[in-house]
Amino acid sequence: MAKIDEIKETLNTLRVILSLIVGLLVAIGSKISQMYDENNFNTKFYISIIAVNVLLVILGYIAIKIKNKTKEIGEL
Repeated sequence: MAKIDEIKETLNTLRVILSLIVGLLVAIGSKISQMYDENNFNTKFYISIIAVNVLLVILGYIAIKIKNKTKEIGEL
């Protein structure tokens, strides 16, 4: 496989992972909102808050990786 094809495949995989993370953030965010409206501040609520923060960090990391891979394709 050529180097550019390998980079493109990695880039596509990163984009799929990015889409999944955004979907998870929307789903968890809506559940947090529902629990907040119901004044249901239990362990699930706080674990969800932590999960959203972790997903946001991962989202930033993936976005940086996508940017780097895109620059790498431009250099080839």
